Amino acid sequence: MQNLSNPEIISGLSMLVALCAVIIGPVVTFKVAKRQIISPIRQKWIDELRELMSQFLSESRKVIVLSEGCGLLNADTTDEPTFQKLLYFEQKLGLMLNPNEGRHSDLVNLVHAITDDVQHGGGNLIKFGKRLDDATKLCQKILKHEWERVKSGDI
Repeated sequence: MQNLSNPEIISGLSMLVALCAVIIGPVVTFKVAKRQIISPIRQKWIDELRELMSQFLSESRKVIVLSEGCGLLNADTTDEPTFQKLLYFEQKLGLMLNPNEGRHSDLVNLVHAITDDVQHGGGNLIKFGKRLDDATKLCQKILKHEWERVKSGDI
């Protein structure tokens, strides 16, 4: 049995440690850097989605207030600037969300249905209000899921 103080064994172990550091170091650095770059971008996306949905839902609730007198959603009471904003929000949301993710796709469809209701009018205000509530709840679930991904580093 050879002595552990043998310079050849120590030299070999040193080379092995150096080799491991050369291989493992860049992998760890890459993963840490990726999180540091992607996490702020994802957080910004979350904030933008929250703001955009807030604006969309606010404008949609305004339509309910304007239509309350007749009990039905009335396309005639929706002014052109409000409808244009809703269309803009619908298109931007469609571009921000991933159509391959179930909840994202569901939210895009729900936002489209809300905009369609405003455009054509004649719908029940209670049903329209429920759609707005459903959109709020669905967006909250998406935001919570995305926040959990940012927190856990699951990029």
